[in-house]
Amino acid sequence: MLKSSNPAFGDETIRNGDWWSDAATAEAASISGIVNKTGLFAFVLAMAGAAGYAVINANPWLLWPMTLVSMVVTFGAFFLIRGSARMARNIGFVYSAFQGFMLGGIAVMFDNLLASQGVAVAGGIVFQAFLLTAGVLIAMLGLYKAKILTGGPIFTRVIMVATVGVMVAILLSFVVSLFGVSVPFMNPMNAFSGGNSAWIGLGISVGLLLLASLWLIIDFRRAEELVASGAPKESEWYVAFGLIVTIAWIYLEAMRVIFYITAMTSRD
Repeated sequence: MLKSSNPAFGDETIRNGDWWSDAATAEAASISGIVNKTGLFAFVLAMAGAAGYAVINANPWLLWPMTLVSMVVTFGAFFLIRGSARMARNIGFVYSAFQGFMLGGIAVMFDNLLASQGVAVAGGIVFQAFLLTAGVLIAMLGLYKAKILTGGPIFTRVIMVATVGVMVAILLSFVVSLFGVSVPFMNPMNAFSGGNSAWIGLGISVGLLLLASLWLIIDFRRAEELVASGAPKESEWYVAFGLIVTIAWIYLEAMRVIFYITAMTSRD
């Protein structure tokens, strides 16, 4: 029996996913089908991002409410889609819309912070983050195809533990901020003043970008294993959802890295 390296998508999920109910008559899943469905999610995310940029640029107060809503939708989606391609298809579009809107709003925030210091990103932070995200996708695909990174069990466990650790740290940072305690290297504005806080903040952003990028290796292996298992075409939505979540995270961290580098180099 085919065994997946991803605990969230192991052989039990492959065997018991709701897509098997149509396995006898359905067309088999393919890599091209997964790519196409991921492209649909990406299109919705991009359109929502453009809308979010325009709306939040005109109504800045909407940024944090929409961020909180997007976080709730994201966490809820992980619980709802497990083993369900049908849920992944429907929730994937909802997730892409909310996440895209939030990313557009965050882009506005970064652009405005830079503008307040008389600094601008060549081509805009949205375009630069897109280029960096595309570069990461190509690089990770190359590493996977060359079998330099294969997403084996140990690799997956390490990435999952690191991701949980990051989530806990971010949650703790948010909780202490409610009590008026500021974590200097988590505040993007410190990038303009330089010093240790700025360098630590940049280092954290680069580390998070690397962590998000490594999830692509797990996603690529997940896609290959699903196709090799002979799963029906409906299951492509399940893998496509995982890919768009990873891509959205990479894009967010790409914006943070570009912001830090631009802000820190503007002091020279």
